[in-house]
Amino acid sequence: MTATDTTTVTVHVRRSLLAQGIAALLALSIPIMIVLYWLTIPAGTWGWVGGAQAVVLVAVLIAAYRYTRASVTVTPTSVVEVRFFGGENHTKIEDIERVIMLEMHRTMASQSRLQMFVLDSNGRPLLRMRGEYWSRNSINRIAAQLSSAPIEHIDHPVTLDELQTSRPEMLYWFERRPIRFP
Repeated sequence: MTATDTTTVTVHVRRSLLAQGIAALLALSIPIMIVLYWLTIPAGTWGWVGGAQAVVLVAVLIAAYRYTRASVTVTPTSVVEVRFFGGENHTKIEDIERVIMLEMHRTMASQSRLQMFVLDSNGRPLLRMRGEYWSRNSINRIAAQLSSAPIEHIDHPVTLDELQTSRPEMLYWFERRPIRFP
């Protein structure tokens, strides 16, 4: 199996999520930091607050950098996923058996999001692109590059609970339930 053509396609996670996360962090931390400085400056113990603020700032900068590097690239011979938490996942195109595209929602009340699962011959996921982080256009671009593999479109929206019972191996470990009750 080969990619559809000789071009390389790279997509990145939604940048708007980074801006929303930074805005939320600022909205939560600025009032706390103001109060901490207000309480510690008169006592002369504000140094630990400044140190903690510097540590948090460095952690946020590292996380923002890692977030902007997260990507999926399809070359004619492989799929490369650069992960947020570190590392790269390299998958040979010939190891891809099929691609499943479906709309998934956490509960029946939540909005469904496009999900793409790239599976090997044993049905294990090699790559998953979740609509919470990847735009619909990005997912479709990667799927188009993998069009030499059979692409299965699930017509109806699927809930997380349905996937937990029918195909738990396609989910991340934290989405699986260790014990199911009838």
